[in-house]
Amino acid sequence: MKTSTKFWLVLALLATVPTMVAVAEAQLKKKYDPQKVVALHGQIERLETITRQGRQAVNNRQTQIAYLKTAQGLALVHLGPAEFLVQQNFRPQVGDVLNVTGGKVSTRQGEVILATIVQSGNAIYRLRDNNGIPVWTGQTPGCFDKGTSRRPARS
Repeated sequence: MKTSTKFWLVLALLATVPTMVAVAEAQLKKKYDPQKVVALHGQIERLETITRQGRQAVNNRQTQIAYLKTAQGLALVHLGPAEFLVQQNFRPQVGDVLNVTGGKVSTRQGEVILATIVQSGNAIYRLRDNNGIPVWTGQTPGCFDKGTSRRPARS
């Protein structure tokens, strides 16, 4: 294959990455219903970092999941990409007490809360906007209070 053909092929493949991300976000937005927002208070019983695979995986992004023990039982809370949480200095630990506001969605694995706002101690982290769009996509300004508001770092 000619070098120029390889170049255009690689360029065409790279051009599809934003489209794949947009498709994944659109599917999430379809599942997120602002009418199904819930508020939870509980203690992290278990943390899990999963690596998404398949067509919707973006650069093998690792996603942080918290199993929150509440008065109503165990809730599965989708926080977001582990790298993003670290950039925001949000490092949840087993035993931490969280206040979570988020949208309840049904998945193949069961009910999941897509966290929009998480309070941990005195810190407040905005992870998604009111329509469920993640702030780490750069489409929505985020609020990360530790006494002052900050915007999330853009990659």
